[in-house]
Amino acid sequence: MNMDSNRSDTEIPNTIPNIGQPYRRTGLMTLADQFSFLLPPETAALIPGLLLTISIAAIAIYTGAQLTYVTPLIVAMGIGILLRNAFILLPAYKDGINYSIRQVLRFAVALLGVRITIENITGLGWEGLIAALVPLVITLFVTMWMGRRLGCDPSQTFLIATGTSICGASAIMTAGAVTQAKEDNVVVAISSITVFGTILMLAYPMIFKSGVLGLAENQYGIWAGASIHEVAQVIAAAFGGGEVSGEIGTIVKLTRVSALVPFAFIVSFLYANNFITSGGNYQPGQVKFPFFLLGFLGMVMLNSYDFFTPKAVKAIEYFDMFLLTMAMGAMGLETDFKQLLKIGYKPLVLSIFSTLTISLISLIIIYILY
Repeated sequence: MNMDSNRSDTEIPNTIPNIGQPYRRTGLMTLADQFSFLLPPETAALIPGLLLTISIAAIAIYTGAQLTYVTPLIVAMGIGILLRNAFILLPAYKDGINYSIRQVLRFAVALLGVRITIENITGLGWEGLIAALVPLVITLFVTMWMGRRLGCDPSQTFLIATGTSICGASAIMTAGAVTQAKEDNVVVAISSITVFGTILMLAYPMIFKSGVLGLAENQYGIWAGASIHEVAQVIAAAFGGGEVSGEIGTIVKLTRVSALVPFAFIVSFLYANNFITSGGNYQPGQVKFPFFLLGFLGMVMLNSYDFFTPKAVKAIEYFDMFLLTMAMGAMGLETDFKQLLKIGYKPLVLSIFSTLTISLISLIIIYILY
């Protein structure tokens, strides 16, 4: 449906676009009206969409806490997709949804740095850094090569490669923000890596406890941290092997997360010079400096020097998860399910290949180094 993002809430006609039927201003739109008169028009136009994404995030955080293997990010995406495809999304929500996808997401990525300290990374030693980062680089390039061989959409290929090799949904959302990727491509990539990351999360502890691979507890922690996609998935799988493997796995995973910083700077340069295509609105020759990653680095530095108390770190982590969940819900609200059904099997095959690649490469490196 046609949504004009440049129109404020007060300029919207009292009929549903393309249908002509009248609608009443109820629910979140009525609540937004209570604040609109206090704000500039540009800000007031954001309120309905922001209230919607905040509501989705609140529901997803609560629901995700009741579920064992489903994160709030995925719940939020599902709610957004359901609302987008089961109901008519009025134009009044458009500006706030876009703001959640762009600005809220960037702020959330910056806050991710509070999970990491310089000591965490250097404490791994050179073996740990190799085990954490070499599979990342190999998987990224091998996945992009296979995507071309399969004839996958270049943007989908790049996002799947990013999510598998670095840190799941957060990396995909960061790469999508830097390259202005279409929301459909972002959602496809997130869905793919979430499914296979969950499979690894469930399979790894069983494989470790079976003894078939002959891994010690510290080796298993490195394997989980170096190859499973999401931070939450790594924590669940790594601690499934014991306290030692859980702590090591978390540090290795956060080392991969820290690779977001140089990665995003490189991607920004490649995108501006047309080495990477987004499938969205491309403007060649403009390097869009990802300033939000300076915030990420700042949070790492502050956390490294104990600027935050443990309670403050926990509060920031929770707030950060809420913001990421808002952004995920907004992406779901921008996803047309009919378009997803047209994608076909190629992203699925690519995700399987990419997941197997990082798992096997990580295991081989562990055997060589340890």
